[in-house]
Amino acid sequence: MNGKGFEMEAREVKQFETKYRKICTPIPVPESFPLLEEMQEFEPRSMAGQPLIVWDHTEDGYKVCDPYGNKFLDFSSAVMITNAGHGNPKLIEAIQRTLDKPLLAAYAFPTKERVEAAKALVSVCPIPDAKAFMLSSGKEAVECAFKLARTYGKRKGGPEKKVIISYESAFHGRTLASQLVGGMDSLKDWIGNLDQDVFQAPWPNGYEHEWADETAQDFDEDKMFRTLLDTIDRHGVKYENIAGIIIESYNGVQCYPIPKAYAKKLRAFCDEYDILLIMDEIQTGFCRTGKWFAFQHYDILPDIFTAAKGLSGALPMSAVFARKEIMDLYAPNTMTSTHSGSPVAAAATAANIRFMKEEKLDEAAAAKAKIMEKHLSALKERFPERIAYIGGLGLAWACTFANPKTKKGQPEFALEVTKKCVEKGLMFYAAVGAGITMKLTPPLVIPEEALEEALQAYAEAVAEADAEMPPYVD
Repeated sequence: MNGKGFEMEAREVKQFETKYRKICTPIPVPESFPLLEEMQEFEPRSMAGQPLIVWDHTEDGYKVCDPYGNKFLDFSSAVMITNAGHGNPKLIEAIQRTLDKPLLAAYAFPTKERVEAAKALVSVCPIPDAKAFMLSSGKEAVECAFKLARTYGKRKGGPEKKVIISYESAFHGRTLASQLVGGMDSLKDWIGNLDQDVFQAPWPNGYEHEWADETAQDFDEDKMFRTLLDTIDRHGVKYENIAGIIIESYNGVQCYPIPKAYAKKLRAFCDEYDILLIMDEIQTGFCRTGKWFAFQHYDILPDIFTAAKGLSGALPMSAVFARKEIMDLYAPNTMTSTHSGSPVAAAATAANIRFMKEEKLDEAAAAKAKIMEKHLSALKERFPERIAYIGGLGLAWACTFANPKTKKGQPEFALEVTKKCVEKGLMFYAAVGAGITMKLTPPLVIPEEALEEALQAYAEAVAEADAEMPPYVD
């Protein structure tokens, strides 16, 4: 068994074929075991946490196929990378043109591809007078945003303006600064000496905190925002010494949107004390939530935001966005990255953005969100003792399996639902948030008919797990 509970043991399952899915072998496929064993031999066990299905190719951009004849409707989007669809022909064409030159690497030297990518990125950035700094991964973008915020703060307010505030339960990556601002203490044990000028405030998640539940009768938006100010006050920090505040544009685990009143007050607070508001759009950016960027749901603009995943649609690429005053803080050759604007990834990025604009994928995600909400709301009503929360934006939704009264999670149930989904031809990644929240994140190009079929199959998986497993016991 690997670290997440997916066993290398074939289960005999019902074989079937529909218009969109096909299962014709036991799951996982016994013939795949030698390859899986080699993966576990040569890579760290931390890489062995996903369902044991070998990905081989795609069909139609929203289906993933293994080499053994099985076909899955993909609800992972490779962790929200393939917003524009797997194997998008427009992206492949752009990549192929670069390969045909051939040109694979260019460091920070000028290329047509990097300029086209930079122009495309800035064209969708709502921040006026903005620039985009291309990097390789989301965590690298967060590291850069952290660096820019502290640099800007010290230049504006002196050496004491260096405090960075982030939020509990947030995830921003697995490198030093990205985990310092992360909100999960268990992921920081390796760091040793934590930065005392970095600390977390409660994330305004109405599922976890009654004071953030906008549907509650006694909801008070001033009291909700006071939780941030109280946290700052407890740390004895003067507001004018805060360099930056970083927040996910939705709670990454549960796809929980920021309450709009909180977002507005946060923007006003940052304006008052010349604090850079940094928004993490790594999961949410590039049409995933029904808008180009999730902060547009709140009618605010950040000073800096980070993006990755769906940005290129295929290849390692991330970006930091900010107005020129911030992005030009560092002199030439003092803020660079080896693969910044890599020709192949840059070509894919520009093509990806063109495709998203042409196909209006933001509007497509917003329309399909209604299908998600309809099915998941009905599922929660059907299994009120199993499901404590459903919610999301666009085509990023979450389903949390927990006792709705105590909020105690049920990872065994979530694991079984995940296994049954895969056996039914639905591709999911492992549940997150202590293994109890399944995220439903199909490519934005999935047809409505396929989405309906997938959600019906998802309900079947939950129903079968409910029938086979004992009730929750706290």
